[in-house]
Amino acid sequence: MSVMDALRGMDDLLMRALTSWHTGWLDVLMIWMSRIGEGGGLWIALSVLALFVPRHRAAAWRVLLTLFVAAVLADAVLKPLIGRARPQPDETVVTRALPHAPASFSFPSGHAATTIGGAIAVCRMWPQGRAAWWLAALLIAWSRVYLWHHFPLDVLSGALVGVAAAFWVLGGRPRSTYSRTLPDPLPSGVIVRP
Repeated sequence: MSVMDALRGMDDLLMRALTSWHTGWLDVLMIWMSRIGEGGGLWIALSVLALFVPRHRAAAWRVLLTLFVAAVLADAVLKPLIGRARPQPDETVVTRALPHAPASFSFPSGHAATTIGGAIAVCRMWPQGRAAWWLAALLIAWSRVYLWHHFPLDVLSGALVGVAAAFWVLGGRPRSTYSRTLPDPLPSGVIVRP
């Protein structure tokens, strides 16, 4: 058995484990989470609102650029290059009348790429809402597996694309985490004369 066969087998088992528990209300929630995550919709809406706040305007443009880079990498570069087919829905998906998966390729998940990249960028802009942004991002990412539109590894790889896009646009960690106050090089009481 090749490494790729082992990965596919693991992905299929993980897919069935993650989708084995479902209810009517969770179906509705996941359909809506998937819809608001489409094309980075949630993060675009937040960015557009932030454009009206002068002190957030530059950060909002960075969020939009992050979404653009993540979407291009996932949907225009990697999906056609890899060409993985989407999961075949099982009988429970058909009986629950879940929305059909798009006709595009599956790997990596564009939803996961834009939602994780968007969450990182929006957390930089509004860190006080970090818990809400990450909850929304995780639900959007999970919805793609729950609805049988992506395999778990599609979502994981999409999330990594989003992280890469965000770090490329935003330049790594927030400045406040790595700027340090250096100690005064002169001992106290020393007077420097010009």
